[in-house]
Amino acid sequence: MGYAKQAMKHYRTLGLFAIILFSLAFPILIGDSTINSMVVNVLLLTGAAVAWNIFSGYTGYISLGHATYYGLGAYILTLAYQGWQIPGGYEPFLLVPLAGLVTGVFSIPLGWIALRTRQYTFMVITIAIFFIFQLLAYNLSNLTGGSSGIFLPLPTWSSDLYNTPFYYMALALLLLAILVSWWIRNSKYGLVLLAIRDDEDRVRGLGIQIGWYKLGAYVLSAAFTGMIGALAIYFAGLITPSSAFDQTLDITIVTITFLGGIGSVIGPIVGGLLLEPLQTYLNQQFGASAAGINQILFGCFLLVVILLLPEGIVPSLHKRWQVWRASRNKINAMETLSPTFKDSLDVSSEHVGSLASQEKVQALPAKRHPSQIIPAIPHRHTEQLEPLLEPMSFSQKLRAQRLVPIMRDDSLPIPGKMTDLSLFSWRCPRCKIPFLLNGDTCYCRRCGFTRPLIDGKQSVST
Repeated sequence: MGYAKQAMKHYRTLGLFAIILFSLAFPILIGDSTINSMVVNVLLLTGAAVAWNIFSGYTGYISLGHATYYGLGAYILTLAYQGWQIPGGYEPFLLVPLAGLVTGVFSIPLGWIALRTRQYTFMVITIAIFFIFQLLAYNLSNLTGGSSGIFLPLPTWSSDLYNTPFYYMALALLLLAILVSWWIRNSKYGLVLLAIRDDEDRVRGLGIQIGWYKLGAYVLSAAFTGMIGALAIYFAGLITPSSAFDQTLDITIVTITFLGGIGSVIGPIVGGLLLEPLQTYLNQQFGASAAGINQILFGCFLLVVILLLPEGIVPSLHKRWQVWRASRNKINAMETLSPTFKDSLDVSSEHVGSLASQEKVQALPAKRHPSQIIPAIPHRHTEQLEPLLEPMSFSQKLRAQRLVPIMRDDSLPIPGKMTDLSLFSWRCPRCKIPFLLNGDTCYCRRCGFTRPLIDGKQSVST
């Protein structure tokens, strides 16, 4: 069993390295710019789902306004580009971590306000924060450009490699988000977050300051979402309030995470790789009309997941894999031990048979007189018994008689005519089992011991 676990661990490590190498070589192997553009969008939205899962998946607080930080990161990169007069090329990539850092700082007061509530109230507050920032982006036209938007600088590298730097930058952000998510999931910090998801009141009763844990996860998730928003806007080349603060983004990342498996490290990745290529294909084929199709599609997917796979694809498959593996181990164990069981059963049956035959020979009683044969249904001799209590008047009170079981070879006083009789034990002195009565004779059905009932004299017949 230990070798199987080690081999499985090696296979997982080799598979992980193979996936990373294939991801690094993908733009070189696939030279089509259209496919590379689709893959960049898939990586960005999958990274947004992983970032959302760091907070909502581990704490159980479902945020429906995470697109707020996507738009904040996008506008922070745009304003930094305008204020510092940064030319196009690789320099705007250096602003992506700055956008994530500033977005995290903005999320501290917002998270502190929102996390003072729970469950449905928290959802409503996150949606309200999203619409507030969206309206601010429309109304602060001197800063954000209003509905006309702001154009970002064009990359200076060759058109043949237009999508390749964006691909590697998106892949780096996704791998970093996955690494942080894995670390949180397997650390003490993540254990507290999962405990908050299961029973927040009980964790608070243990004396843990859960507010800081929740706020830390919220800020970390917002920072990753801001970095992804900044890179996505630079890849698009144009920022508007509707593209930065897109309400369909919240539905998209929530559906991706629920489809793959909320609260797991691999769940958002599986959901993004399954769902995002379809959404990107619809956007390229139908253009502006694809927004309504995407909403209908994601709504249908969300209903299917809730009805058929409420825990998501990855947790459901993991549970079924564990059940199948346990059944296989049980079958293998039974097959391995079945010859031993069979041999032991054969030996034990032969031994028991020989012992039973010996006991039958030893237990056969000697021939007895026909008068000593015990009837099938024994009966007690009650002719000499008289009522123990004489008739009493209605006005007299009955005193309770203490009932003493006859369990030993001591005699008990009996009123009336039976006081002359010496009582004896109703069990056989050899076998300690109750006697059978045949007239005035007590008989042991196991060893054949007999004794009279009346005079107390003992006689043995074997």
